Amino acid sequence: MKPLEKYLTPALFVSHGSPLNAIAQNAYTADLNNIGDSLKNVSAILVISAHWETNGISVTNSENISTYHDFGGFPQELFDVEYPAKGALYLIPEVEKLIAEPINKDATRGLDHGAWSMLKHLFPKADIPILQLSLDRRKSFAEHYELAKKLIPLREQNVLILLSGNLTHNISNADFRNIDAKPVDWALEFDETIKNAFLKNEVDTLVNIETVSNVFRMNHPSNDHYLPLLYLMGLKSSEDKVTFPHMSWQHATLSMRHILLN
Repeated sequence: MKPLEKYLTPALFVSHGSPLNAIAQNAYTADLNNIGDSLKNVSAILVISAHWETNGISVTNSENISTYHDFGGFPQELFDVEYPAKGALYLIPEVEKLIAEPINKDATRGLDHGAWSMLKHLFPKADIPILQLSLDRRKSFAEHYELAKKLIPLREQNVLILLSGNLTHNISNADFRNIDAKPVDWALEFDETIKNAFLKNEVDTLVNIETVSNVFRMNHPSNDHYLPLLYLMGLKSSEDKVTFPHMSWQHATLSMRHILLN
């Protein structure tokens, strides 16, 4: 008799774009609302954001996580946003066991905008406890992928793993005068490469992207917003269906594609 397969909580990559998406009301935020509505029975959230890089691995370690407004030059309305989440401190021992590396517990770190700007639309009631895990800037792409694989058991415990970055992230060439500007060819090419890699389970494409794609550095001048994609690929099981619950472009160079494993 075939054993029953374990249920895996979905894992989600979101392209977060400008912090202004936190206070927007449009098709992009409506899709985030719909995704949140579809994610039932989530008992906790582990979030990994492009905006928290450390030497070594850190986790948030506060009972009430503050809202970190880690940007400047935006309207006061954005600075007034608070996301009053509770910390999922009970997850820390499990994360330590799974990762099996030294982990720094940071009691002062709040949720950065890569996290709360998305959570605000996904779970507006802020009623699910959250733990944020940093990105270790010293790790290679392959090492980030392997670390993500260690976190798969959390998906068996009703923990939503939320990865927040951007599928493409060239800011210097973005057209900030026009959010609806036509996407540039090299961003379209890279978006297609990543989409197909997830559909075809091409792990090597993501891990070796620097040699696979000649437009990688055009789309990601730095690694930070790319790294969460490696975690989503590492979390992928053979049973997962890959879907794209939102796809749009902003400012010509920002693919706002979300990727859901379910």
